[in-house]
Amino acid sequence: MRRSALLLLLLPAFLAAQLVTFDDGRLDPAWFGPSVVFQPSKVFGFQWLKPGLALPGRTLRLETWEPAAWLLGRRSGKDRDFLQRIEPALPTNQEKGLRRGLKGALPVSATNGNLRLVARVVDAEGVGDDYMAMGSYGLSFDMKLLDADTGELLGGFHGSLRGSSSEAVTLHFEKWCENLGRLLSTFATPQLPVKPVQVPATPITTVQAPILPRPAFDLEGALRRIEGLKLDGLLSEEEYQSLRRKATDKAK
Repeated sequence: MRRSALLLLLLPAFLAAQLVTFDDGRLDPAWFGPSVVFQPSKVFGFQWLKPGLALPGRTLRLETWEPAAWLLGRRSGKDRDFLQRIEPALPTNQEKGLRRGLKGALPVSATNGNLRLVARVVDAEGVGDDYMAMGSYGLSFDMKLLDADTGELLGGFHGSLRGSSSEAVTLHFEKWCENLGRLLSTFATPQLPVKPVQVPATPITTVQAPILPRPAFDLEGALRRIEGLKLDGLLSEEEYQSLRRKATDKAK
C-alpha cells in the first residue's frame, strides 16, 4: 500500500476531509462555513442550499464584492490584466442577471435587505497579447446567501466559466446569475395549501317502473284448473266447492 493511502487511513475523518479539493482547488469550503456540503451542479458548478429554505417576503441586498482571493496563487500579468478589465462590470452583470431571473419574486437592493449576497473572485485566467490565435479566458467565483440579521448561511454557490473573449466570459457570468435568480425565485414564492378537489356527487336518479293495469281475472280458466285438481283426487268435495266459491267471488 502506498504511503499516501496509508496516511489517509490513519488520519481522523475530519482531517481527511480537508484533503478533498473542489474545482482543482478553486473552491474553498471554509469561506462558506463548516455546515456546507457542496454538491456538483450542471448549472452552477457547485451548490449548497439550507434544507427547508423559504424566502417569501425577503429582500436581497447585493454586497460590494470582496477582493479577489487568488486561491491558486497570484497568476501572471495577463491573468491580473484580464480580471482588471472585467472586474468593474461584474456587480452590474450580477444585478442584471439576478433581476432577470427573479422577475420580481425577490426585490433587489444595493443598500437594504434582510438577505445578503456576498461574492468574490477566486481565480482568473487571461491570454497574453503575444498569442496569435484567440485563446480561452477563465473566471472562477464564489457567492453565498446570508441572513442579514443572524448571519446564518442559507446558500452557497461556486462557478467556473470559460469563454473565447473577456466579453464572452462576462455574458456567461450574467447568464449564470440569471439562473441563480430563477433558483432563488422558487423559494421566494409562497407555497399555497393544496385544497382538496370537491367532486360533486352524481345524483342518483330513481327510475320508477310504470304502473301497469291489473289483468282481468280469468274465471273460466280458474274453474277448469279447480276441476282438474278434483278429478285427480287432490281435492275433497268440500275443498272443491270452497275454491269454486272463492274464484266466483274474485271474478265479481
